Amino acid sequence: MDKINKNQNGETMKITFLGTGANGGVPQLDCRCENCKAAGKNSAFVRRRSSLLVEFGGKMILIECGPDLWGQLRLVDMKLQDLDLIVVSHLHFDHANGLMELSGGKRWKVPVLMSLENREKAMKGEMAFLVERGFMNLVDEEFASDLGVTLVDIPHDPNFPTSGILVTSGSKKVWFSTDVEDITVEMTKVIKKTDLVVFDATFFDESVFPALKIHHMTIEKSLPILTKLGARVIYSHINHSEDVSKVETALKKFGFSLASDGLVISV
Repeated sequence: MDKINKNQNGETMKITFLGTGANGGVPQLDCRCENCKAAGKNSAFVRRRSSLLVEFGGKMILIECGPDLWGQLRLVDMKLQDLDLIVVSHLHFDHANGLMELSGGKRWKVPVLMSLENREKAMKGEMAFLVERGFMNLVDEEFASDLGVTLVDIPHDPNFPTSGILVTSGSKKVWFSTDVEDITVEMTKVIKKTDLVVFDATFFDESVFPALKIHHMTIEKSLPILTKLGARVIYSHINHSEDVSKVETALKKFGFSLASDGLVISV
């Protein structure tokens, strides 16, 4: 993949949605629901675990690093050494377990950003091996700020501290929060100033799962709030249980959309 060229203001960002599914992806391995059966028969309905590639100014930043990393990088003809930074919002399986793939080859010391609390947790578990053997370099916010990346604490699973991710290039700002329980005052201040918001699409409402009990804000509840903030919104990280047509119809009324694997946009 060719790196995006930097314009005079260093502002253009290219975003590739490498995966738009929630924890189990679509099809989910243990499921025979209609959505999963359809995806099993037709690859057009397949959703890998949520991940995005952001390119600007000759830089390549991977947002989230789930278990589909190997296949996702192959799809865009990328190698680990092409990445300037991997950003992990929290240590749930579908957002962080792809980091173990870094040990499959050479010791590239790939820069990985996560919050201080998550860095400390990572170094107490099996991910410490990646750092100690030189496969991964856990970097801090100062390192990331030079690449235009900022972390903001957001509410999600109390057992898994979670960050919203803000990427800035010149005057352009993009916000990512695909696992979130609520929209806080601090989040609204940031979102108001962004050019694009990628937001949690896990559940449309609570008709199938008790979304709030598992720490996800429903699309139904986030829609009016994000509309008032005047943001351009693309939803991602949708669960296999959800009716995609219903979600897309609801979002269209607000001028928003649902991402699919392989979607490429420029900001």
